[in-house]
Amino acid sequence: MDKIAELKERDISKIIFPTIGHFAPLLEEKRSLILSTARRTFKYGSTDRHKLDVYYPAEPAAGKTPILFFVYGGGYATGSRTLPAPADLAYANVGAYFSRKGFITVIPDYRLSPEVTYPAPTEDVRDAIVWITENSHSLVHQNIIDIDLDSLFIMGHSAGALNVATMVLLSLLPENVESKVKGIILISCPYTCDMERVGPTFDPEVATQFFGSLDKAKENTPLSLLQGIPKDKVSIFDRVLLAESERDPEPFLRTGELFQDALSTLMDKKVPKIIAAGHNHISITFALMSGQGERWAEEVVDWMKAAV
Repeated sequence: MDKIAELKERDISKIIFPTIGHFAPLLEEKRSLILSTARRTFKYGSTDRHKLDVYYPAEPAAGKTPILFFVYGGGYATGSRTLPAPADLAYANVGAYFSRKGFITVIPDYRLSPEVTYPAPTEDVRDAIVWITENSHSLVHQNIIDIDLDSLFIMGHSAGALNVATMVLLSLLPENVESKVKGIILISCPYTCDMERVGPTFDPEVATQFFGSLDKAKENTPLSLLQGIPKDKVSIFDRVLLAESERDPEPFLRTGELFQDALSTLMDKKVPKIIAAGHNHISITFALMSGQGERWAEEVVDWMKAAV
């Protein structure tokens, strides 16, 4: 993590390649271990972007095995459940890490801009989750046979967290699926596109194309959506954990503080947040299985296991 600390910039475009350059060799050293994790791919929809990978623990849990969904980011314009070389061990590293902690880990692709606009990617994430709950055979593999379908966790990073938060705030999950959700983890989410208030959390051109306009972007991101959530829908936020990188871009930190304050006020209690010490916006996920900077994920695992 010393190399990450040397990166003084916080802007994503300036730290993404140096950060990947640091972690790619560390993950390469663990390639055989990461790829030894059992993985199967399924199609949950009609296009090539409607695929998901399921990673399985090597050994069954002491009780039933819980399920974790991880939704990656990419600003709605980029991203894939497997990235090109030299970053091709992302996001297999995430799947391997959490499966080794005892969670069946599901990582879906979803459609991107400009092919689709809001809220299609969020609906894709919803569809992937529903597909898994309706196709439980996909969760069974070798000795992993006793699945806890009532212990579902949903985690997103960056635009992936925006997908997850939007899905919950719009109540897109069917009630019989939402009732299975034991926890929601939002990592470094751009909770608002209000650039005048917090600074840039999105490329303005992408936000305009994706949402229709910057005004619509502000209206349809979580900080605004939270203001209109019906009282009978707030109970799911009892199960929310926030997380962010210590060295996230300043606009992300500002919007994270605003969302935590607004959600804490709504829930009449302080919503918990984990700070990933020493991390930037990219390193927080690339660190998993590298042997460096995994403490934040250990805290998330502890929080999830306490909720099962």
